[in-house]
Parts: sequence; C-alpha cells; structure tokens
Amino acid sequence: MRVLVSLLLVGHGIVHGEMWALPYSAEARADLPMDPSHSWLLGDLRAPGLILALATTASFLVAAGAYLADAGWWPVAAITATALSLLLLGLFFSPWWLVGFAIDAAILVAARRALTT
Repeated sequence: MRVLVSLLLVGHGIVHGEMWALPYSAEARADLPMDPSHSWLLGDLRAPGLILALATTASFLVAAGAYLADAGWWPVAAITATALSLLLLGLFFSPWWLVGFAIDAAILVAARRALTT
C-alpha cells in the first residue's frame, strides 16, 4: 500500500510538470480543452506557471519519497506540495482541473489525519 500511495504522489506531481513544461505549439494549444500557458489572473505569462509547476512536481516527489521511507515529516511535505498544486490549478483554472482539485483534497485529508495521530 505504501508503494501505491507513493506512486500516486509521484504521478500527480509528474502530471503538473508535464502539463506546464511541454512546449505546446499554437495548434496544439487550440486542440487542448485547457490552456496551461494562460492564467485568468496573470494572462499569457508562461514562466510563472512553469516555475510553479516544476516546484509542485519537485515537492510531490519529495513527499512521495518521504512517505515511502516512512519519514515522520511526510505529511508536512505532502501539505506543502498540495498547497503549491492548489495555487497552480487555481491560477490556471479550468473545469478540467477539477480532478486535480479532488486529488489534492484527498491528499490533504490523509496528510492532516497523519499529523493528528
């Protein structure tokens, strides 16, 4: 089970990096149901989203490693990664990110429970 949860954290983090780091052409972006290079708040600034996405990916990888190693600080790492993810998904909101919000909520609940036990 520990490996499975760690893989979920890794996968969730990699999706963030993949969506914002891949160089999409204008034609490819037109085919996507969301535009990871356009923020409702920041406009068409790609760099802030890319930096935040890479930080989110790195944070989820750290959280996954900490969880896999049964480190006592894994909930803090998971909460940090989830906060970055929620910020990123909120800044670049699309209804397609609702699954990401749900995954983040589940991770937050699990991490919060781990902190209180």
